Amino acid sequence: MKRIRVSLTVFALVVGATVVASEPVGAAVTTSSVSRVWTEPESGYSFIDAAIDEAHKSIDLSMYELSDPTIERDLVIRARDGVDVRVILNAAYDGTRENATAAAVLRSGSVHVVWAPTNQIFHAKYLVVDNRIAYIGTGNLVPSDYPTTRDFWVSDIQPRDVSVIVATFNGDFDHGGTTSHQAGGLVWSPGSTATLIGLISAAHRTLLVENEEMDSSSIEDALISAARRGVSVDVVMTEDPEWTVALNRLAAAGVHVHVLNESQIYIHAKAICADCTTTSGTVFIGSENFSTSSLSYNRELGVITSTPAAVRAVRSAVDSDYAAGTPVRSTPSTPTTTPIVSSGHGVTITSVIVSIRPGDYESLNAHSAKAGDSCSLSVVLPSGYSSESRGLGHSATNAEGNVTWTWKIGTSTDPGTATATVTCTAGRASRNFTIS
Repeated sequence: MKRIRVSLTVFALVVGATVVASEPVGAAVTTSSVSRVWTEPESGYSFIDAAIDEAHKSIDLSMYELSDPTIERDLVIRARDGVDVRVILNAAYDGTRENATAAAVLRSGSVHVVWAPTNQIFHAKYLVVDNRIAYIGTGNLVPSDYPTTRDFWVSDIQPRDVSVIVATFNGDFDHGGTTSHQAGGLVWSPGSTATLIGLISAAHRTLLVENEEMDSSSIEDALISAARRGVSVDVVMTEDPEWTVALNRLAAAGVHVHVLNESQIYIHAKAICADCTTTSGTVFIGSENFSTSSLSYNRELGVITSTPAAVRAVRSAVDSDYAAGTPVRSTPSTPTTTPIVSSGHGVTITSVIVSIRPGDYESLNAHSAKAGDSCSLSVVLPSGYSSESRGLGHSATNAEGNVTWTWKIGTSTDPGTATATVTCTAGRASRNFTIS
């Protein structure tokens, strides 16, 4: 089954100028009520057809990928009946090719279609009917994916939520920039990192997580911090070598990670469920993947809600997927003894794998007395040369002062003692480890 990912680093660099705000960690978590929830593939997509058929005045649709002839026909019928039908289709990242047929069909049927800007991925998936009800989802409208893909959709009838979704749609439809209007529990990208970290940080007992991608160090750090403060964190994804390093890092830090294989349901959902029981909890459902591109640059939309039906639906699906998955088992990093502090006393290396083989991934955790401290990791190899491996270099501590680096030991690295040095504004610490 074809899957399209949108977390290209190179693309993020191109559209970096579109970021509308910085993303401070610790933003307060607010929620919106939702009226209904659909779990895919069990629910099917007939509810979208029904929603379109019931429109009397207007339909607004923003979609990353549209190739559903039934939905396209429904939109054309409503447009020819006098309903004002507007559609935004993603153009970036091969979108003009993927959505070309749908665009042609809709335009020939009196639907107002615009291409999203080519310098920004429009990954949001939502539908607004009669400026009265908004449907927000994680799934694309691609029939070949419907039977085998885990996704969620919710409907939101809160007037304030619906009005700001329409306001954002209007600006995007008119190519008026990347401004998004805020309300309640709506989660927009660009700029969703802080909100999602806030939800993760608010968990006291449990976290259930599903996502298609794991390529955001900020989200990974938040999940690790939750596990280290005693929260039971369950993550389930579809197995993919692209996320192996990140998932091993999570597993080594105490996060419970399960993966599904290609013959099982494909995890396309983007969901977080904090402290979810059969009667309460807080859940995020949206289009945001855990990647820098998705969280900081793309147009995305999600919602955070404590509506019991949504909490139960996500909890049930994630629990089921987790139970069907295979555990990722990673040997925890061997704790080090007290580090050698070269200057200052504000930095501590809290763990490092003390003996590692060429070709394996090393991981080092450090703590600074300063939250958000600017830090850098350098490694002198047994040969005396400085390592140039990806994963080293500059990083910043999180709100708790913690920072982690993960990098690969080159397959041709000589055996012997290597020295890792963490340098922050609060001080510096060094620690030896062995390459065997």
